Amino acid sequence: MEKKKVKILGISGSPRRGGNTAGMVEFCLKWAETMDYVETEFLSLSDYKITSCTGCMKCFGYMAPADDPYQCYDSDDDIKILAPKVGECDALLIGYPVYSGGIPGLLRSFMEKLHHYGPMSFTEWAGGLRYKALGIISQGGQLYGGQEINFMNMSFWGSVLGMYITNSWPTSDAPMPSSTFFGGVLTTIDGTGIYGKNAWKKEGTRTIPPVSGSRNERSLKNLGRHLAESAMVLKLGREAFKQGNYRETELIPFTKYSVKPKKGSYVDRLIKQGKVTFVSKEDLKRQTEKKPD
Repeated sequence: MEKKKVKILGISGSPRRGGNTAGMVEFCLKWAETMDYVETEFLSLSDYKITSCTGCMKCFGYMAPADDPYQCYDSDDDIKILAPKVGECDALLIGYPVYSGGIPGLLRSFMEKLHHYGPMSFTEWAGGLRYKALGIISQGGQLYGGQEINFMNMSFWGSVLGMYITNSWPTSDAPMPSSTFFGGVLTTIDGTGIYGKNAWKKEGTRTIPPVSGSRNERSLKNLGRHLAESAMVLKLGREAFKQGNYRETELIPFTKYSVKPKKGSYVDRLIKQGKVTFVSKEDLKRQTEKKPD
């Protein structure tokens, strides 16, 4: 029987091309490929146009045509290219530097524009990232420069979209000491130049022995391989679940909807199918004015 494959999409969320973050993501992907059932793709958000989300809600299920492709209706940006790639992969690896104590604005805009995959957009895309593994690389120029709290913020974002956060537990090939065992939380503090592209590696560490770089590399090795394993376990488990005809939940966030949907929209389709009931403003007013016995 032919072995199955998983696809890992690695994304550098840094606005700088070819810097520390890009190197970390690519290094992690190479170690994921050592699992022999993995295909990878790397991209940098710095090569794409991503505008800020304005909250116009034109993409929401009660406005956008039900059969439209994934896109932003307020700006013709490259989310229409990036979002399908995210939806098609089996695992997502996102790396970023800590900027002013937080996630870079470019990456944050990307994260916000993936909201279709969450429940509140109420579109056909909702739930599209469930059962996918998420690996996170959070790196900073200080030992405690906000990597941990931003790692937790990114983990929360991934969990909201239904993804499974991958750890970087020590292994026989990359045992302790490592930077961390709960993901890619790394620092370039001991690099010969903290903004240089090799500041995170052993070869770019100015201390002897190169402790910081060694621990960084071990964490990334483990994260890459655990991400591959997680992706395959989730893929095989999902396939077995479907083949076993087990009962599955239907993802509908609202069974009653009070915003009049546009004709041909996703919500309009669900109303016609009898899965959602439209409640008019008049009906809502009557309900609120109804006095209890």
